[in-house]
Amino acid sequence: MTTRIITGLVLGALAIVVAAHGGLVLFFVVLALALLAVTEFYRLTRVYRPLPLAGFLGVALMLASAWFFSPTAFVGATAAGVLFTALLGLAVGPKRGVTVRMAVTALGMVYVGLGFGALLLLRPMDENGLILLTVIFGTWAGDTMAYFTGKAFGSTPMAPALSPKKTWEGFAGGAVSTVLLVLLIGLYSPLPLSGSLLLGAVIAVAGPLGDLFESLVKRDVQIKDSGRGVPGHGGVLDRFDALIFAAVAAYFALTLVVGL
Repeated sequence: MTTRIITGLVLGALAIVVAAHGGLVLFFVVLALALLAVTEFYRLTRVYRPLPLAGFLGVALMLASAWFFSPTAFVGATAAGVLFTALLGLAVGPKRGVTVRMAVTALGMVYVGLGFGALLLLRPMDENGLILLTVIFGTWAGDTMAYFTGKAFGSTPMAPALSPKKTWEGFAGGAVSTVLLVLLIGLYSPLPLSGSLLLGAVIAVAGPLGDLFESLVKRDVQIKDSGRGVPGHGGVLDRFDALIFAAVAAYFALTLVVGL
C-alpha cells in the first residue's frame, strides 16, 4: 500500500506539471503512455496473435492528429488505422485466425487511441489545463475512494464474475468523491456549475466501466495484471483503464452538451 500511495503521489505531481505546461511535453508524455498501454494490451491478448505494427502506427497517427490538427483529423486517423489493420491482414493472407487477429488489433488500437487521444483533445479547452486535470484527478479520486469505501463498507458485489472485490457501496463512495472533487476544482475552472455537475457524473459512471472493461479482458485471458511498469499499480493499463473511458466520455459531454 505504501508503494501504491507513493506512486500515486508521483503520478499526480507529474500530471499537474505536464498538463499545465502543455505543448510538446504533454504530447510526447501521452504518446509514450499510449504506446506502453497498447503494448500491454497486445501482450495480454497474445493468445489471439494480434498484429502490433498496425496498432502502434494507428495509435501514433491518432494522437498526432488529435494534437497537431483537429478532432475531425482524429476521427480520420482512427479510420485510417482500422484500414491499415485490414491491409496488414491482407498481407498475412488467409491463414487460420486472421479475422480474429485483425479484430483484436483494431480493438486495442481504438481502445487505447481514443482514450489517450481524448486526453490531448481536453487540454486546449482552457488556458491552464485545469479541465484536463479535473478529469484526471476526478477519475483517480473515484477509483481511490471506491477502493477504501468498498473495503470498509462493501457487501453487495457489483460485478462478481469480472471483479469480485468491487461493490456497489464502493461505487457509491467513489461516485460521491468524484462529483465533490470535480465541483471543488470547478470553482477555479471556466466550467459553469451545471457543467461541473455533468462532468462529475459522467466521470463517476465512465471510470468504473473502464475498470470493468479491462477486468473483462484480463479474465478472458486469465492474466492478473497488464504489466509491472507502475509500482504498486501493475501496468499502465491497470492505472489508466478508468481514465481511458472517462476521458472519452468527458470530451463528448463537454463538447456536445456544455459546448466547449
